[in-house]
Amino acid sequence: MLRRNWLPALLTAVFVTVGTGCGDECVDQFDCRNDNGQADPGREWTCNDGNCEQRDIAQPPPPTDAGTDDAGTDAGTDDAGTDAGTICTDSAPGNGVDQGCTEATPVCDTAANGGAGQCVGCATNAQCSLTQVCNATTKVCEASTFTTPVTETTAQITAFLSASAGTQASPLPVTGAFVTYVKPQVAGSAATERTGFFVQAEAAGPAMFVSDATALGQVAVGDRVSFNVTERSNPAAGADGGTTGMRIATTVADLTVISRNHPVQSLSNASPAGLKVDVSTESNLESADAYESRLVAFSGTVKGPSTSAGGGFTQFPFITTATGEPDVNANIRLRVPAALVSELDLVPECSLTVNTSPVWRFNATTQFSVFAASELALSNCPAPKVVGASALSTNRVQLTFDRHINPASVTNAATQFTFNNGLTAQSATVSGTTILVNTSAQTSATDYTVAVSGVRDTLGTEIAAPNSTTFQGYILLAAHGGQVSISGTGFTGATAVTIGGVAQPTFTVDSDTQITITNIADSTPVGASQPVVVTTPAGPVEAGNTPVIRLLINELDSDTPGTDLLEFVEISTGVPNLPIAGFSLVHFNGSTDRSELTVEIKGTTDATGLILIGNAGVTPAPAVTFGDGLLQNGADAVGIYQGAASAYPNGTTASSTNLIDALVYDTADADDTGLLDALLGTGTGPERVQVDEAGSGPSANNSIQRCGTARRDGRAFSRVAAPSAGAVNACPQ
Repeated sequence: MLRRNWLPALLTAVFVTVGTGCGDECVDQFDCRNDNGQADPGREWTCNDGNCEQRDIAQPPPPTDAGTDDAGTDAGTDDAGTDAGTICTDSAPGNGVDQGCTEATPVCDTAANGGAGQCVGCATNAQCSLTQVCNATTKVCEASTFTTPVTETTAQITAFLSASAGTQASPLPVTGAFVTYVKPQVAGSAATERTGFFVQAEAAGPAMFVSDATALGQVAVGDRVSFNVTERSNPAAGADGGTTGMRIATTVADLTVISRNHPVQSLSNASPAGLKVDVSTESNLESADAYESRLVAFSGTVKGPSTSAGGGFTQFPFITTATGEPDVNANIRLRVPAALVSELDLVPECSLTVNTSPVWRFNATTQFSVFAASELALSNCPAPKVVGASALSTNRVQLTFDRHINPASVTNAATQFTFNNGLTAQSATVSGTTILVNTSAQTSATDYTVAVSGVRDTLGTEIAAPNSTTFQGYILLAAHGGQVSISGTGFTGATAVTIGGVAQPTFTVDSDTQITITNIADSTPVGASQPVVVTTPAGPVEAGNTPVIRLLINELDSDTPGTDLLEFVEISTGVPNLPIAGFSLVHFNGSTDRSELTVEIKGTTDATGLILIGNAGVTPAPAVTFGDGLLQNGADAVGIYQGAASAYPNGTTASSTNLIDALVYDTADADDTGLLDALLGTGTGPERVQVDEAGSGPSANNSIQRCGTARRDGRAFSRVAAPSAGAVNACPQ
């Protein structure tokens, strides 16, 4: 191995002289540089007989090792990574100086010199200024042959923004603009949420958004392009295919890619300069006209609460470090795909640094957008908290947290998860925002408290108060369409399970002592105690008895006379005087198709098998209450889910996962296809019925009542009549 072989190579570099004719009196090359400035790219100053000259640098062949057994362990030597003849390495992030190179030739062309590398002025256009290109032969940045000044391109973009909406009488030219960002399709977004690309010419803007599918397929970030706009959206009417407030080029023609890979996403004060501007200290971010479609970066603090920003998107208020802007401005929002909010644990009071953000807008609201996790960094978020617990079986408890948990932070289940009433933790498994704790045997319906310590989120923040929650010991309860875990012995190799004599179509053998039936058959007999039989290699094994219920939404009253103080949802089970646990009622807002109220279904059914959930003023008294006015009039929906209420925080997207029953309803409103799709099935099935509380007179005087037995079927709610909370529905015979 060679030792320090880059240093003699540098000192003995062969110079090919090209005289400049300077005629300057000099002492050495430093004197020349002081008098004349930096040499041209790829050259160095030298003093020859008192005259300053520029000479091309030519690297000598790499020296060969004399065969010495050298460990290459120079103590403290900043070796350029040139052992075994390497001249330079691609080591610098972004457009920095690579290892072994200089400011004059900062880029290592790793393919040159048989893989040894060569320092050059540029490898791609990314190392050149925006209006330069990298000469593929000389590897030197030079002026582009495209000569339209960026100021002229800016004027063209300004003309587009000021143009009338609709088809243009004469195409609007945009020549030499740079593609700064490509806006992707976002899951769950509305049909009017357009994909496309942003272009601008100067860092200060203006910029514009192009949403033409053909053009989109031809461009990439960093391209310099020209095109003609033939149609522009109407910012006052999103229905024409645009977004209210945005000025969008919906059709373009004659797109040409002039050059590629320009450093557009570099900051405007970087070297080479890009088009992105850090706006953290700007005080006019509420000016949507000033920032629409521009590429920016910023730092700030997330505020709350979050709200929907169109299908598939969530928006947050935020503040920056700008002087004079200490408070939340109603027209400044951070807009993020809902899935990314969950992935990043983005919540109010997190500090954030957004390194790349194309600016969207909705009417007068400036929406700084992020589409990928790599574009945003979070810090100083609130500490994680345990928000709920639910017993999944006699020896499993699922804890739910408000932030994603780092699996490496769970090191000793017995000491990090402590219970009262003699229950102990044996092991724990982390999955996102939940931790599944295996416990000793629970006593059914016993109230337990679990305290959590030492657990950290993915940012490294340790759990803070409240760090404890309560739950009931596992209540064995099988609901049609739900799942239940059965305990026993000798289950390994089981081939069949029956409840009440009815074969269960799907089940998993968790261990020799536990089987989970994953979808209780609707034909399973309802009753307080149905026998469970498991067929094993040794023969049928009796595995005790389980209650079986048919858990259904029986009646709903969302609109009541005057102020809504008598809202309720009545749930039927088919079994009287039975303790209920392990299920939640979730209310979904039709404007977003996301949850805005979740309550746990708990208590004991009445003599007719009903359990009532509602406002405190409802008679008879509900087993579970929620605040007045929270059950909105629709178009909305309610669903019964198997799981703890903590598993369905506000903002949860409506889905059929773990769904037992659902009702999509309204008060003389149009159908909400999103809720119908999510809860009652896609397509044109007859069960996709949205029920109108005003279908038989004023909605304030009526409730929606079940008269059929089918689950997840709107046709079952065939009666709209005077409310009858706590009583059996008076259905026609």
